[in-house]
Amino acid sequence: MRESYCGICNECQLGDYEFLETVTLMKEYIERFRANYWTHCFPQEEGFNFAEFRKGLDWLLTHKDCPGCKQGRGTADCPIRNCARSRGIENCYECPDLKDCQNFQLLELEVPDVKIKLLRRQMQFRAREHHRIIEEAGRAKGKK
Repeated sequence: MRESYCGICNECQLGDYEFLETVTLMKEYIERFRANYWTHCFPQEEGFNFAEFRKGLDWLLTHKDCPGCKQGRGTADCPIRNCARSRGIENCYECPDLKDCQNFQLLELEVPDVKIKLLRRQMQFRAREHHRIIEEAGRAKGKK
């Protein structure tokens, strides 16, 4: 199971059966229909490198078992991971400073809604914690 502090790994398609099936089909179609042959019909600026495209498809098929940054993947200098580790939290949504956190600036360029999703999870987390505390207080009161 892939795990990250920021939650992005929860939505990663690497290893997803339907995604991998689609990638496999795309690779088969390109080979079956010899799509790379037809690129000469288009001006250089309209085409793209099919060899590189196939290389990308192969990469997706061979990198399906990423464990996430908690298990050593990702960049060592990730400010999100470093911050979470220094605070001793398992997920960014546990952090009281999430709303104003500046560590997401680079990630938000690629995944614009990552922080919004974390803020939603934070609200759910806080609600669960609140209910847990109320239940514990009720049980403690009932034992008296």
